[in-house]
Parts: sequence; C-alpha cells; structure tokens
Amino acid sequence: MRLNRILYISLFILSLLFLYTYGGKVPYMLFNTLLTMLAVSFLYALVVYLRFTCKQELDKKIVTKGDKVNFIFSVNNEDKFLYPFIKVTLYGDDTIFSHQFQTKCFSLAPGKEKAYSFQLECKYRGIYEMGIKSIEVGDLLGLFRLKYDYTENRYITVYPRIVPLERFRLKSSLLSETQTNLSSHNEDMAAISDIRDYILGDSIKKIHWKLTAKTGELLVKNFQSTSETSAVVILDLKQNPYNVEINTILEDKVIEAAVSVIYYCLSNWIPLNLVYFKDSLVNLEAKNLFDFEYIYTLLAQVSFSETVDVKDVLNVYLTENITRTNLIIITSNLNYDLFEEIYKSRFSGYEVILIYVSPGDLTGIENIEADNITAYLPKIGVDAYKININDDVGSVLSS
Repeated sequence: MRLNRILYISLFILSLLFLYTYGGKVPYMLFNTLLTMLAVSFLYALVVYLRFTCKQELDKKIVTKGDKVNFIFSVNNEDKFLYPFIKVTLYGDDTIFSHQFQTKCFSLAPGKEKAYSFQLECKYRGIYEMGIKSIEVGDLLGLFRLKYDYTENRYITVYPRIVPLERFRLKSSLLSETQTNLSSHNEDMAAISDIRDYILGDSIKKIHWKLTAKTGELLVKNFQSTSETSAVVILDLKQNPYNVEINTILEDKVIEAAVSVIYYCLSNWIPLNLVYFKDSLVNLEAKNLFDFEYIYTLLAQVSFSETVDVKDVLNVYLTENITRTNLIIITSNLNYDLFEEIYKSRFSGYEVILIYVSPGDLTGIENIEADNITAYLPKIGVDAYKININDDVGSVLSS
C-alpha cells in the first residue's frame, strides 16, 4: 500500500505540474482522471466496508489445561462485485497463542465465502480473549484501508490441571494417644509426620522400636491425623517483570502447585485457609472437597497483577492470626526479605513449607540467592521444594 501511495502521489504531482506548465484539454483531462480515480476508489472501499459480513464460532468456552478447542471464522461477499483486499486480525497474537494464530489477508470474488479453521492447544491456565479483533478492507487502487473493530468477542477459560499427590509433608500437633483416640480412624498410618517422646497413654503399637533401641529412650511415631492437621496456603500473586509468554508459563506452574496442594488437603479432610492479596487481603476457608470447586474456579481465573510482595502478605496474616499451623508459601519470587519472614514464622511456632517455582529455565538466568535459601531452609526445619518449569509437580511435592 505504501508503494501504491507513493506512485499515486508522484503521478498527481506530475499531472499538476503538467497542468500549470502547459494548460489545455489533455493536462486537465489527466488531472481530473486522477482525482476521479481517487474518489471512486475510496467510495468502492466504503461500500465494501458497509457490505461485508462475517461470523465466528468457538466450540468450547471452558476447558482444562491440555485440551484443544476449535475456532472457525468466515467472511462473506454477497455482492456482484469483487472485494479486492480484506485483512483479518485475531485476538491471541499478543498472548501465549501467538504461534497458533496468523493474520489472514485475501480477496473475495462475487458471491463467495472465505473460511478459516484453527485448532488451538490450551497449554496454560487462564482467561483468554479469542476471535476476530479487527477487519480491514482496501480499495481497488490500494490507497485506503478502512478498519472495522469487531466487538463480538469470545472468551475461553482454561482450568489448571489437578495433579494428585501421593503424600505431602504436613505436620500434625503433638497430642497424646488419650487425647486423639476418638479420631484415630482419620490417621494416615502410612504417613509419619514426626517422632516424639513417649507420653503416658500412648499405644505400644506406635512405639518406634528401632530408634528406641538406638537412643535408649522411648520414642513414638506420630502419624498424620486429619483431625489434628490444618494448613494455611499463602499464594503470591505479584506480577513478574518478564514478557507475556514467560509470565503465562510461570503463573501456570504456580497455580498448578497451589491446586495440587489444596486438592490433597481437602481430599484428606484437612481444613485450610487460602490467603492472597488482591486489592486487599483475602482469606478463604475450606474444609473438604465440597469447598474445592469454588477455589478451583477462582484459581483458574485469578490474575497475577499485584505489586505487593508475598513477604508483606505473610507478615500481615501472621500479625492478625496467632493460631499455630502449617504455613505453605507458594511463590516464584524468592529473596532474603522473604527468607527473614519465613525465619521469624518458623521460630514463632509455625511449621513452614516453601514451594518455590523457579523461572530459571525460562529466563536463562540462575538465581543464586534463591538456591542458597532453598538449600539452607531445611537446617531450620523448613521443608523447601524447588519446582523448575519442566518438572512434574506431583513428583516434586510427593518426594
């Protein structure tokens, strides 16, 4: 189009010089012809702009990560004349679907229809705008483009995967057998939460005979009991400074880890609170799988758009709550400021678990600070999980 405009302007200037230099019928005819062609070409494009019709269809609006959806759009020419140039721009070319969508340019013969079909693989959770973004129509001379912004948008919600965990290291309270015998049917006898000293009333079956023989003191195996165990999941929704593609992949991994931990807790009747900052501090309670669907839907749609650090979220929550429980911090931002808050939480009586999703494989930048922190945390009794982008969440968190 740029070349056509340069050529037309050059001809117009030459005709104008010809007219002023020589005058007469031929120069006037040439000048008037160029003006008429310009007006007719613009009117032609305007008619096409007002007459073309299009439609679009998305076969699914809600899917789970890994599913595929089909998107179809078509443009129709119901007239008896040619549509010389049509350009269709689609939503998604600036998102994670950028490699699956392509802008389409074509012409339409009289009475014909042009249709395109896309099969999109939904690799990451989130809400995505789909469909036609704009349609541009051109004139016969290639001098004008009239843009039509399409308003009938389509949205698709991609839910995160639920990765079942074989086990997860939650700590239960140190109660005596006589205090917990009414709820012992809820104990997971395959999952030892910790070892403690024998307390009068404990069952002989729970004595750890090997360690007792080594230490010379009676030691008891403490099993995870759903009646004794609870958790607080603190989710970091701070916006990361990377591009759209890296942020989308990273956020998907963080949410997948959160969903897996929450599903594990609720399916084992372990009550929990989901805490995050979204304009203000949000604290959601859940007791069992009946409460899971609401949290699952919320985590499919939540956006990472905050500027508040997770260390501040942790600090505010602990200031307002004194109940000692399992603190599960899920973040992709790990630094010494967060480490200090974790350190204070641990020595205030909380059992702390850190799940760190590393962006290193995406950015190519090794975070030495984060690696040093995850290596040191077990020394103060904090379970630290590092999940790389290509890691299987279930394998890492069940280890």
